[in-house]
Amino acid sequence: MPRLARKNINSSYCHVIVQGIDKEYIFKNDNFKKIYMSMLKKNLLDTQASILAYCIMSNHAHILIYSEKLEDITKIMLRTNTSYAKLYNKSNNRVGYVFRDRYYTQPITSEKQLFNCIAYIHNNPIKAHIVNNFSEYPYSSYNEYLGKKDLLTLKSIKLVFGSSQNYIEQFNLIHKNKNIEDIIDISEQKNSNQVIQSFITINNKKLDEIIKDETIFSQLLLDLRHCCNLSLRDMSKIFNISKDKLNKIINKFL
Repeated sequence: MPRLARKNINSSYCHVIVQGIDKEYIFKNDNFKKIYMSMLKKNLLDTQASILAYCIMSNHAHILIYSEKLEDITKIMLRTNTSYAKLYNKSNNRVGYVFRDRYYTQPITSEKQLFNCIAYIHNNPIKAHIVNNFSEYPYSSYNEYLGKKDLLTLKSIKLVFGSSQNYIEQFNLIHKNKNIEDIIDISEQKNSNQVIQSFITINNKKLDEIIKDETIFSQLLLDLRHCCNLSLRDMSKIFNISKDKLNKIINKFL
């Protein structure tokens, strides 16, 4: 039995969700999925971040990332999504937004939540009735844990299981869990206080510090819109900031 990851882990572990605008099938064929994976891999190179799990579906993607520098997660996702949007628009002779907002982030703060997140991500194609078994889907990290690595590395394995040796038994065990809790689906909604507190935790900043940094604050606003379906009016009341100013902050970084 491998040594387990820490019981309480810090918010350097982050579950990222990206989704096509209006639920559009932005990864509609194998080639587009491979391109997005290739872009993720490229944008990891000049950071210390590690991908721990991923699954690229037809209209959204789940990525579990570890980084001690949280700004690296922003850098990776912004570069990847910007490059992909340009390529996607050119390939489809279209203009406009490709992704619904920028992306949504969920901090992973315990071993149980970490294992649940990995199982949840790998379960997406089964849940969507695309395949019957985890191993049948080629655009997730499931098979990388069992064989040849691409987006994952031995460091990725160690960050999850504490060792890159003799972890397969534990890996198989977490995928037998049928009661996956604590993981946010793209269709789920949380209340605004939960989203704000999670965002404070993952960024390790006070709320007033977040508000002063427009780059970070814009992501919080998008998270609130994504998870709580809040309007500019709603967010204006929460932060006591005018709707026009909030709108400018959001659009500045989209």
